[in-house]
Amino acid sequence: MAVTPRKLLDLVTDALDDGKAEDIKSFDVSTLTSIADFMVVATGRSSRQVKALAERVADAARKRKVKPLGMEGEQTSEWVLVDLGDVIVHVMQPETRAFYQLEKLWDSVPAPRAKPAAKAAPEKPAKPATRGKPPAKAGRAVAGAAKPRAAPRKAAATAPVEAVVAKPVVRKPRKPASAAKAPVGVAKPVVRKPRKTASAATAPAKAAPPRRARAKTTPKA
Repeated sequence: MAVTPRKLLDLVTDALDDGKAEDIKSFDVSTLTSIADFMVVATGRSSRQVKALAERVADAARKRKVKPLGMEGEQTSEWVLVDLGDVIVHVMQPETRAFYQLEKLWDSVPAPRAKPAAKAAPEKPAKPATRGKPPAKAGRAVAGAAKPRAAPRKAAATAPVEAVVAKPVVRKPRKPASAAKAPVGVAKPVVRKPRKTASAATAPAKAAPPRRARAKTTPKA
């Protein structure tokens, strides 16, 4: 029977707890990464305890027929990683864990928000079964009944408007046809003024008054 990721996580935490591991924390990273479903971080007081905790986890997985995919860091034993496929285990010494702070690394990644579920439409109540003719709807008027009169509208509360007296329309007299403008395209008739006659053009010259004849005087003797 295949071991689910949740059961494998419980198996790992139990093995670490039996080996006296400290500060065991697990993180669900299934929505954040595709490499695993869970991350487990635990602390061992010494390099010997770190190595022993990692081997205990691997042995517990083999008993449930889960083969570890890899194991790294056994030489120095400051940080040993056990890859179980769905669950990745980090066993670290206190100084190494405080330096790398894996908890903050996975907590700082925001989880995707789930979409709100669509609201279900309200169910319509079933109509009761009635025998015979259905009752008349309230919206329709009963045959033969007088229609109610509409309520008179309230007069608007405004100041009275003075009656407007219409001004008499004064029509201008039409111009005679002679005074009207000539239509476009028709040449206007040329009216020539009569020439003045020669007699009327110049006034008659005044006759010079006659000269008086000088009396001849005889020389005295």
